[in-house]
Amino acid sequence: MDTIEHLRELFAFNDWANRKLVVTLKENESPSSLRYLAHSLTTEQEYFERLYGKDSTGFDFWPDLNIENCGALARENAERFEKLLAKFDDEGLGLTASYKTSEGIAYTNSFREILTHVLFHSMTHRGQALSALRRDGIEPPSIDYIIYLREKK
Repeated sequence: MDTIEHLRELFAFNDWANRKLVVTLKENESPSSLRYLAHSLTTEQEYFERLYGKDSTGFDFWPDLNIENCGALARENAERFEKLLAKFDDEGLGLTASYKTSEGIAYTNSFREILTHVLFHSMTHRGQALSALRRDGIEPPSIDYIIYLREKK
């Protein structure tokens, strides 16, 4: 499997995991978990826009979103990344994007690097959201990649 196919698969997994967490939070109240999810989804959105040169100076990566906002943002992010990845081949992943961070610092990274970061960042904060659910006495959803693959078959 080449990189672009693998990234498409990982972004499909990312969407699946985000949606499972959204469903759990619609059924259970966990403010800390919701905060991590909102941060993760907002960051996915902002990094998508950074691919096109967005200046993120002053951007708030920790907004106060409700679960309905998170559900809508999860769907929107999945659609945007799916459409983007449908246009690419492995060579296109080497294109670079120049953007500014929330601190106003300019950087340039390849699409491959940014897309990989989005996935790792989301995974990190979903893990925090799962831990917050456990602290709140709520059984978290099973959202491991291998479970996604098993369910997909």
